[in-house]
Amino acid sequence: MLTSDSDAYYSPGHVADVVAQTVGHARLKSVLDSHCGRGALLDAVERFFPNVHCAGIDLDGSAISHLRKARPHWTLVRGDSLSWATWERVRSKLKESVDVAVLNPPFSMGQAKGVDIELDGRTIRGSLAMAHVIATIHHSRPKQIVAVLPESTMFADMDRQGRAELHSLYDVDVVSQFKSSTFRGARANSLLVAMTKRSRQRSRKPADQTKGSVVEGTIVRGGLACFEAVLARGGLPFIHSTDIKDLVRGAPISSLRKVRPFTRGIVAGHVILLPRVGIPKKENISAWYVDTDVQLSDCVLALQYPGATEARARAETIQRDYEALAGLYRGTGARYVTVERLKDWLSATRQTDGS
Repeated sequence: MLTSDSDAYYSPGHVADVVAQTVGHARLKSVLDSHCGRGALLDAVERFFPNVHCAGIDLDGSAISHLRKARPHWTLVRGDSLSWATWERVRSKLKESVDVAVLNPPFSMGQAKGVDIELDGRTIRGSLAMAHVIATIHHSRPKQIVAVLPESTMFADMDRQGRAELHSLYDVDVVSQFKSSTFRGARANSLLVAMTKRSRQRSRKPADQTKGSVVEGTIVRGGLACFEAVLARGGLPFIHSTDIKDLVRGAPISSLRKVRPFTRGIVAGHVILLPRVGIPKKENISAWYVDTDVQLSDCVLALQYPGATEARARAETIQRDYEALAGLYRGTGARYVTVERLKDWLSATRQTDGS
């Protein structure tokens, strides 16, 4: 059974106030927090809407016991909000529909590569935070959701299916971004996201649908992790993200160490090298030519072009739109870009500038 994480990075007061201020419901009667912790988000909403009825769920028994004593007028349930049984108990206690859900779900994934989310006879794959959002939607049907979410929820490939589900039901707006130091004891980039239910549902786009047209260059993702690189005298020159700045400034290919090649991430010819992880510096974005095969590390992407003219033109376009490129690098922890995000952006810029 899918269960929640013990993540306990509670919402600071200023974050709770921002969440409450974002709630724009004119006649708010009920608000729900499906991972309420110490009740900070519900407290803030109650201050802004004194007559609202608050309902909270949390797996932490001590937190629920404390809230029951401090807030006896709230509807409180101890349980896992990813469990159907918990929601059955909520429905038996909460006699009215939910106007607004406020959320700060668990961010932590540990070593997991995602969780299965069951809904309406379908199974989608996503992060734990996305699982909490979707569970809240499908069990309480709120008219509005205001959530503090890890940045990756809105940008990572892992949550593409989840985002398609959200967009089919709600208008989704990223309101603001919180500093990585917002939560005491954690370093996580997070967003304030507001979702407003539409009167008519949109159709869900297939999860693997690619936006935009095909770009004129090929994006090659490196495939060899540094810790797996094996030195080999007759191997291929190995490019890590830290090598890019030297190579575009004229460092010889002989300065690179040679490694046993991997089956993925080998390039040659006219390329633009970009780090996959970590926002690139503008001055390091340049067309580069190599007349022999090189092996890219898994932290490097190469935009490969048939000739020098095309590569230089694209490098100039990227430099001109550098801020937009930097904005593609997102992540709850380290900033990174995906091949699809980069491909979509390159397609869009080609259509607008005619390059």
